[in-house]
Amino acid sequence: MDRIIRGANWYCNQINQRQRIDETILPDLSRDMMQYVMGGSWFGLELPAEIAALTCEMTVNGVHEDLKTRFGREPGDWTELAYYENLLNVFPANSTGEVGSGSKVQMRGRVVMLKGLLNNYKQGGVKGQKSTSPTQLRWSSIVLYHDIIDGNTVHKFDIPNNVLIINGVNYTAEHNRIIAA
Repeated sequence: MDRIIRGANWYCNQINQRQRIDETILPDLSRDMMQYVMGGSWFGLELPAEIAALTCEMTVNGVHEDLKTRFGREPGDWTELAYYENLLNVFPANSTGEVGSGSKVQMRGRVVMLKGLLNNYKQGGVKGQKSTSPTQLRWSSIVLYHDIIDGNTVHKFDIPNNVLIINGVNYTAEHNRIIAA
Protein backbone atom coordinates (compact mmCIF):
# COMPACT_ATOMS: atom_id res chain seq x y z
CA MET A 1 0.00 0.00 0.00
CA ASP A 2 1.37 3.38 -0.94
CA ARG A 3 -0.03 5.27 2.11
CA ILE A 4 -1.86 7.82 -0.06
CA ILE A 5 -5.24 8.64 1.43
CA ARG A 6 -7.79 7.67 -1.19
CA GLY A 7 -10.81 8.30 0.98
CA ALA A 8 -11.43 9.34 4.57
CA ASN A 9 -14.32 10.21 6.83
CA TRP A 10 -15.18 11.16 10.41
CA TYR A 11 -18.04 9.99 12.57
CA CYS A 12 -19.16 11.61 15.82
CA ASN A 13 -21.28 9.22 17.90
CA GLN A 14 -22.15 7.25 14.75
CA ILE A 15 -23.27 10.40 12.91
CA ASN A 16 -21.50 10.79 9.58
CA GLN A 17 -19.61 14.10 9.33
CA ARG A 18 -19.08 13.80 5.57
CA GLN A 19 -18.50 17.17 3.87
CA ARG A 20 -18.64 19.03 7.21
CA ILE A 21 -15.07 18.59 8.42
CA ASP A 22 -12.67 21.15 7.04
CA GLU A 23 -9.53 20.03 8.89
CA THR A 24 -8.65 17.79 11.81
CA ILE A 25 -5.43 17.70 13.80
CA LEU A 26 -5.11 14.33 15.50
CA PRO A 27 -3.60 14.25 19.00
CA ASP A 28 0.12 14.86 19.42
CA LEU A 29 1.71 11.85 21.04
CA SER A 30 4.27 13.02 23.58
CA ARG A 31 5.69 12.02 26.92
CA ASP A 32 6.02 14.29 29.92
CA MET A 33 9.69 14.54 30.75
CA MET A 34 11.14 14.45 34.25
CA GLN A 35 14.46 16.04 35.22
CA TYR A 36 16.90 13.53 36.66
CA VAL A 37 19.66 15.02 38.78
CA MET A 38 22.69 12.87 39.40
CA GLY A 39 24.75 13.78 42.47
CA GLY A 40 28.29 14.85 41.63
CA SER A 41 27.67 14.75 37.87
CA TRP A 42 28.27 17.41 35.24
CA PHE A 43 25.40 16.30 33.05
CA GLY A 44 21.64 16.79 33.00
CA LEU A 45 19.26 14.11 31.94
CA GLU A 46 15.57 13.97 31.18
CA LEU A 47 13.68 10.71 31.62
CA PRO A 48 10.28 10.01 30.10
CA ALA A 49 7.35 9.92 32.52
CA GLU A 50 3.68 9.32 31.68
CA ILE A 51 2.05 9.98 28.33
CA ALA A 52 0.89 13.59 28.12
CA ALA A 53 -2.83 14.43 27.99
CA LEU A 54 -4.26 14.20 24.47
CA THR A 55 -6.24 16.81 22.55
CA CYS A 56 -7.75 16.81 19.06
CA GLU A 57 -8.60 19.97 17.13
CA MET A 58 -11.17 20.10 14.38
CA THR A 59 -12.65 22.79 12.16
CA VAL A 60 -16.06 22.30 10.55
CA ASN A 61 -17.92 24.27 7.95
CA GLY A 62 -21.05 25.75 9.50
CA VAL A 63 -22.80 25.11 12.80
CA HIS A 64 -24.25 21.65 13.29
CA GLU A 65 -26.58 20.87 16.18
CA ASP A 66 -25.35 17.30 16.65
CA LEU A 67 -21.81 18.61 17.21
CA LYS A 68 -22.72 21.72 19.19
CA THR A 69 -24.78 19.73 21.71
CA ARG A 70 -21.66 17.72 22.63
CA PHE A 71 -20.23 20.82 24.38
CA GLY A 72 -20.75 21.15 28.12
CA ARG A 73 -20.98 17.49 28.96
CA GLU A 74 -19.36 16.05 32.06
CA PRO A 75 -16.83 13.22 32.44
CA GLY A 76 -18.61 9.91 31.94
CA ASP A 77 -20.83 11.34 29.19
CA TRP A 78 -18.09 10.85 26.63
CA THR A 79 -18.31 11.52 22.92
CA GLU A 80 -16.93 8.85 20.61
CA LEU A 81 -15.12 9.97 17.48
CA ALA A 82 -13.99 7.64 14.72
CA TYR A 83 -11.78 8.42 11.74
CA TYR A 84 -11.52 6.03 8.80
CA GLU A 85 -9.23 6.23 5.80
CA ASN A 86 -9.07 3.88 2.80
CA LEU A 87 -10.43 0.92 4.75
CA LEU A 88 -10.72 -2.08 2.46
CA ASN A 89 -8.68 -3.64 -0.29
CA VAL A 90 -11.72 -5.40 -1.75
CA PHE A 91 -9.79 -7.08 -4.58
CA PRO A 92 -6.38 -8.17 -3.22
CA ALA A 93 -3.54 -9.17 -5.56
CA ASN A 94 -4.57 -12.85 -5.45
CA SER A 95 -8.14 -12.00 -6.45
CA THR A 96 -9.67 -12.53 -9.87
CA GLY A 97 -11.63 -9.31 -9.43
CA GLU A 98 -14.94 -11.13 -9.16
CA VAL A 99 -17.16 -10.66 -6.14
CA GLY A 100 -17.32 -13.85 -4.09
CA SER A 101 -14.21 -15.32 -5.74
CA GLY A 102 -13.09 -16.76 -2.41
CA SER A 103 -10.29 -14.23 -1.92
CA LYS A 104 -10.19 -12.85 1.57
CA VAL A 105 -11.02 -9.14 1.78
CA GLN A 106 -8.11 -7.35 3.45
CA MET A 107 -8.31 -4.43 5.83
CA ARG A 108 -6.11 -1.69 4.46
CA GLY A 109 -5.81 1.78 5.83
CA ARG A 110 -6.23 3.41 9.17
CA VAL A 111 -8.88 3.71 11.85
CA VAL A 112 -8.50 6.11 14.79
CA MET A 113 -11.01 5.97 17.63
CA LEU A 114 -11.18 8.66 20.30
CA LYS A 115 -13.39 9.07 23.33
CA GLY A 116 -13.38 12.39 25.15
CA LEU A 117 -15.18 15.67 25.76
CA LEU A 118 -15.77 18.69 23.56
CA ASN A 119 -14.34 21.30 25.94
CA ASN A 120 -13.95 24.22 23.53
CA TYR A 121 -16.42 25.28 20.84
CA LYS A 122 -15.51 28.49 18.98
CA GLN A 123 -18.09 29.62 16.48
CA GLY A 124 -17.02 31.47 13.37
CA GLY A 125 -18.05 35.05 12.80
CA VAL A 126 -20.92 36.13 10.56
CA LYS A 127 -20.68 39.07 8.19
CA GLY A 128 -23.93 39.93 6.51
CA GLN A 129 -25.39 36.57 5.60
CA LYS A 130 -22.12 34.68 5.28
CA SER A 131 -19.90 32.93 7.75
CA THR A 132 -16.43 34.49 7.91
CA SER A 133 -14.62 31.45 9.32
CA PRO A 134 -15.22 27.80 10.18
CA THR A 135 -16.31 26.60 13.61
CA GLN A 136 -13.39 25.36 15.74
CA LEU A 137 -13.78 22.38 18.07
CA ARG A 138 -11.25 21.20 20.64
CA TRP A 139 -11.68 17.69 22.03
CA SER A 140 -9.81 17.01 25.26
CA SER A 141 -10.17 14.88 28.41
CA ILE A 142 -9.51 12.05 25.95
CA VAL A 143 -9.81 8.72 27.79
CA LEU A 144 -9.46 6.44 24.76
CA TYR A 145 -7.09 6.71 21.82
CA HIS A 146 -6.96 3.63 19.57
CA ASP A 147 -4.95 3.83 16.34
CA ILE A 148 -5.21 0.83 14.00
CA ILE A 149 -3.19 0.61 10.77
CA ASP A 150 -3.83 -2.24 8.33
CA GLY A 151 -5.70 -4.15 11.04
CA ASN A 152 -2.87 -3.94 13.61
CA THR A 153 -3.13 -1.94 16.82
CA VAL A 154 -0.26 0.56 16.75
CA HIS A 155 -1.35 2.47 19.87
CA LYS A 156 -4.14 2.01 22.37
CA PHE A 157 -4.35 4.25 25.41
CA ASP A 158 -7.46 3.26 27.38
CA ILE A 159 -7.53 5.12 30.70
CA PRO A 160 -10.71 3.62 32.29
CA ASN A 161 -9.45 0.07 31.67
CA ASN A 162 -5.77 0.88 32.33
CA VAL A 163 -4.61 -0.47 28.97
CA LEU A 164 -1.44 0.61 27.17
CA ILE A 165 -0.75 -1.20 23.90
CA ILE A 166 2.12 -0.20 21.64
CA ASN A 167 2.73 -2.11 18.39
CA GLY A 168 0.46 -4.93 19.54
CA VAL A 169 2.26 -5.43 22.89
CA ASN A 170 0.06 -4.94 25.97
CA TYR A 171 2.38 -3.30 28.51
CA THR A 172 -0.28 -3.27 31.22
CA ALA A 173 -1.47 -6.89 31.01
CA GLU A 174 0.72 -8.23 33.84
CA HIS A 175 0.02 -5.22 36.07
CA ASN A 176 -3.74 -5.59 35.55
CA ARG A 177 -3.52 -9.33 36.24
CA ILE A 178 -1.74 -8.70 39.55
CA ILE A 179 -4.13 -6.01 40.82
CA ALA A 180 -7.21 -8.03 39.83
CA ALA A 181 -6.49 -10.56 42.58
